[in-house]
Amino acid sequence: MQLFPRNEKNFYGRRKGRKVSSTISKLVEDYSYKFYLQEDQICKLKLHENEKNILEIGFGNGENLVNMSLNKPNDLFIGCDAYYNGCTKLVRQILNKNIKNIKIWPDDIHLIIKKFKKNFFDFILIIQPDPWPKKKHKKRRLIQQKFLDDLNQILKFKGELIISTDHKVMKSWVLEQLHVREDFLWIKNGYYYQNKQPEWIINTKYTKKALQNNRVVNWFFFKKN
Repeated sequence: MQLFPRNEKNFYGRRKGRKVSSTISKLVEDYSYKFYLQEDQICKLKLHENEKNILEIGFGNGENLVNMSLNKPNDLFIGCDAYYNGCTKLVRQILNKNIKNIKIWPDDIHLIIKKFKKNFFDFILIIQPDPWPKKKHKKRRLIQQKFLDDLNQILKFKGELIISTDHKVMKSWVLEQLHVREDFLWIKNGYYYQNKQPEWIINTKYTKKALQNNRVVNWFFFKKN
């Protein structure tokens, strides 16, 4: 399993941050076979082997994945993120806490999304995706119609797509993209959407930063129809 992402041409976003020490790089290299999801393994994942299957796209430093996996040891958690530094931090946490139910895809989700079995995931989480706020960059935003088509295929019937953002542009974009679809039902409380973070999802680095700067974090819940 290669340790660095391949999809350089079409991927928009940060690949690496501060230099990772040789000790940590060696640690990831030694254990990548155990925690990194390989393409040929995806089709072999069994649909009913775990109580629930949960996908987090863009897990950052992995703090939410770790918290969920510890609280739900019978669920399978798959995290996708092309940010190498975040992947190394997650591997360290998995080792330190002896976590058994997390698999990592250290690259662009688009490379593997069609390889999952249909109706595989109970929940798909996209927490604080990059808003790419400029109009000329809107094609770089993760949430596009084609991408939602792919999510529909791998999400179970009545499974939930959960998205959060503190950015006004992304808030409008999420609603615009999902409003036109009949396969995702917006879960609302009367006339108002549930702008409340689920108790089983903890604040990530970017969520904390938003709250510290007094920005509202919007939460959207969509159920597959």
